[in-house]
Amino acid sequence: MPPSSFSPILPPMLTPAQKATLRLARTPRIGPVTYRRLITRYGTAEEIIERWPHIAKNGHILASLGDIEKELELTGKAGGWLITIEDDAYPQVLKHLADSPLTLSGLGSVRALSTRHIGIVGTRNASLAGTQWVEDLSHTLAKTGLTITSGLARGMDGAAHKGALKAAGLTVAVLGGGADSLYPPEHTKLREQITEGGGAIISEQPWGTPPRAELFPRRNRIIAGLSEAVVVAEASRHSGSLITAQYALEYGKEVFAVPGNPTDPRAAGPNWLLKNGATLTENAQDILDALPAHAPAHLSSRLPGTNDRIQNPPSLFQGIPYSQLSTPNPHLETPGSQLIDLLSPQGVELDDLIRETGQKETALMAELTELELMGQAQRTPDGRWQKA
Repeated sequence: MPPSSFSPILPPMLTPAQKATLRLARTPRIGPVTYRRLITRYGTAEEIIERWPHIAKNGHILASLGDIEKELELTGKAGGWLITIEDDAYPQVLKHLADSPLTLSGLGSVRALSTRHIGIVGTRNASLAGTQWVEDLSHTLAKTGLTITSGLARGMDGAAHKGALKAAGLTVAVLGGGADSLYPPEHTKLREQITEGGGAIISEQPWGTPPRAELFPRRNRIIAGLSEAVVVAEASRHSGSLITAQYALEYGKEVFAVPGNPTDPRAAGPNWLLKNGATLTENAQDILDALPAHAPAHLSSRLPGTNDRIQNPPSLFQGIPYSQLSTPNPHLETPGSQLIDLLSPQGVELDDLIRETGQKETALMAELTELELMGQAQRTPDGRWQKA
């Protein structure tokens, strides 16, 4: 019997049909498009499994049932859940996308996936002024009942999640690794707060998958797919956040951008988006005014039938090879942001820097003085600090 619209599928309860879908999802070279073609031809995942010896070419090996059982065991032990694209609990807004994930694993409440989402993304090396602004934006939007969706990364992602939590609202984190991956490690407590607050930590990757750079662009399409609109705040021209914006554009979603000081490289991405048709946002009301009073059915009214990608949408990456867009590298990224990254052309109070860095005032002042001598930071007449 299929689950109710909001019922998570606990791993031990998966039906043979659900396990068949999971096996196909974990088989190399079977993605959403190939899966849909196979379903169109053979009807069900179980029938595909049954006919696999005749379907497979060049020794293409199907994911083993043993591997699937192991994944389900790990998911169950962690208190997680798993849904497939064939389940009623699967979010309808994703189901209508041509490249929708075949499965989603998660922690927390699956209910959060079927609410109205706003995606908020931006740089990991965010300024303190920028993170405070995004946290306030997220707080205000969450107060209206919108779910804030982001990627749990350092910087803007973390600020978006925190703002929703402070409003006692829902927030969903979409991970590049498995739903159990503790990345970044300093957000372990934030993960707990998200699930305890009625939100969810989700991923299309198998339980136990470590975060890898090549998985983050795939994560970004889920953020865009779940969201009615995507907001980009502080992102370089080569930022991976623009990948999320590109997916949103292809899915027919609204793209908002927060303008920034042109002397700050972190403003290059949003400012460029604004030049190319993104909607300028200076506050939450700008976003609320642009959204319909009620969500369109499955948010697909702008998407023609099941052909959910707009044909030949304008590319956000003209002149930039896709391979040059920056994505997180878990092995190279250092814990915590550098002090210079917290500064921006807008002044920041010393007390805010102390709170954000966790350093004592004497140590922090020594670093700021060194940056000032190097010409990278300067003190304003009212005692605040800003990037020179």
